[in-house]
Amino acid sequence: MTPRTDPLPPSLLLYFDASVRYGEDNATPTSAAVGFVVEDGTETMIEGSLPVRTFVSSAHLEYRALLEGVQAVAGLDGRIASLHVHGDADAVIDAVDPATDATPGDRIMRQRVAAVRTAVDEIPTVTYRAVGRGRNERAHELAQSGHATE
Repeated sequence: MTPRTDPLPPSLLLYFDASVRYGEDNATPTSAAVGFVVEDGTETMIEGSLPVRTFVSSAHLEYRALLEGVQAVAGLDGRIASLHVHGDADAVIDAVDPATDATPGDRIMRQRVAAVRTAVDEIPTVTYRAVGRGRNERAHELAQSGHATE
């Protein structure tokens, strides 16, 4: 029997978050950004942080952050054995998880759910888990740093 020389496909962790900044009245949004981080359990493989010029709500931004993350994973060269998605937006996690019977009422959110599922369609195992802010800290920091400078 010949020993296997090609590496096993990786199992990846994806964390995502969004950030909105408000004006002095604490009601008028002034900027928005999203962030995500992809790890293989020992090291960071990809980090993303970008401003979002047009947005409707923080919930829409969370979907955007997740979509940016899974598109980055889909762009990796090679096979992926599994992807474990973590975020602190429970409604987003529930909506994208095919094992959960949750569908967002908004057309744009439904389109993003479909795009997320399409991006991970080739990955044999995909799991979704809502985590607290403390477990999602790096993605939160990346979202915060993505705000355009004023």
